[in-house]
Amino acid sequence: MKQTHRLRDFFLLLGITAAAVAVHGYHRGIEDMAVYLPAIKKLLTAALYPYDAAFFLLYIRFTVFHSFVASATRATHLPLDWMIFLLHLISIFLFLLGCLAVIRKCVAEEAAQWAGVALVAALLTLPVTGTALFLVDQHLAPRTLASAFLLFATVAVLNGQPRALLWVVLAGLFHPTITAYGIVHLVVLAMPPIGARPAVFLSALPMSEPANPIWREMMSHRHFQYPLRWTWYEWLGVGGPLVLLMSYARVGRRNNMPVLERLCTRFAISTSVGVLAAIITTSSFPTQTWERLEPMRILHLTYVVFVLISGALLGKYILRMQAIRWFALFLPISLGMFYAQRQEFPASRHIELPGIASRNAWIEAFDWVRENTPRNAFFALDPKYMEKSGDDYHGFRGIAERSMLADNVKDPSVVEVFPDLAYQWKLEVAGREKWSSFNLDDFERLKKKFGVGWVILERPGVAGMPCPYVNPAVMVCRIP
Repeated sequence: MKQTHRLRDFFLLLGITAAAVAVHGYHRGIEDMAVYLPAIKKLLTAALYPYDAAFFLLYIRFTVFHSFVASATRATHLPLDWMIFLLHLISIFLFLLGCLAVIRKCVAEEAAQWAGVALVAALLTLPVTGTALFLVDQHLAPRTLASAFLLFATVAVLNGQPRALLWVVLAGLFHPTITAYGIVHLVVLAMPPIGARPAVFLSALPMSEPANPIWREMMSHRHFQYPLRWTWYEWLGVGGPLVLLMSYARVGRRNNMPVLERLCTRFAISTSVGVLAAIITTSSFPTQTWERLEPMRILHLTYVVFVLISGALLGKYILRMQAIRWFALFLPISLGMFYAQRQEFPASRHIELPGIASRNAWIEAFDWVRENTPRNAFFALDPKYMEKSGDDYHGFRGIAERSMLADNVKDPSVVEVFPDLAYQWKLEVAGREKWSSFNLDDFERLKKKFGVGWVILERPGVAGMPCPYVNPAVMVCRIP
């Protein structure tokens, strides 16, 4: 019977995983994958990216993610795009499995357990207020795997099992920052009811030297790092879940659900302490160490637990086993999330399956570059090309497999972690100010200063430049 339940759970989670991808989509090379993907490809083919590897390869010092993906690709002989898509599915499956394991410790009713998991799946791309994070990204990300392992660690802590340390170590190997905040939650969760002092743990975090001025200038445009700059509705996204978690704790206390009460109470405490520490450190002690830790990201695991328990309580008290109620709740949510994703990536396929031709003109240009230019070709693009209409946040390096001058969308996230890159980043970005009004002389100046020989321009382009590839949106041109 136990084996039958496990098989049923496996296939139910598999189905929910597939449904989650159908709702939220999948996109290759977008957002953070603009940093991760080139690093993986550099590990697989060392000759790639001869000019700009520092803007993405430094991350492999702190995570096994890139090496893991590269090694899995070599071992299985699968094409890299297929391996990344498969690992994306596996990571979502493990994340939802972790949610199921946690909620089964909290509520006994099966309908409530699956309602919690279903709500998390329906809201995978829910933004975590003010942090520039989602519960789960629309692409393979080490944060998803680390979050899954932290959920397994949460179950182990609730069971009083030492294996929690193993799950924490595994999470840390994939994403150290998200694991650091997971540890705060787990430490508070494991503390005895009397004498808990979570602030002592936080006060032991290291300080650092003041930031260099170029790095500070770059950080001044990243408001999500500084909670005192947040808007009122972002703070509502902090306070609302905390108030509701405490309300859920009272529900657990009244209805003899001690694990639910403990989980909600402790997460409310650890999150409150973390938010307070974030406010103090980013306002009173603005150093490179504190700000690189992105302290408000302590909210990520809190949001996961909050959504999970919200769904479980809806299942327990409202949905129960009534199919029409499930339909009435989850259909509008799923359609709303699907619509939101289509607005976010209007020029791209909802699910960018490997091997399927893209309908995105920017990606078509990047693909042409990969197939028709030498590996040592060096490109310049608009510093904010990822935000251009039609690009849909796709990164050039990961898809085109060519070097480029630093951008002003994703490369700042690298500079944030590695401040020593700030000068080079500033030099390359400043060299392309007023990009939209560049003429042939400006591009020749870029070539002389940085050594770039190619550019990608929006149409109609610039007179006097040979452009061997043109599509309705962009042109790939050589600097003469």
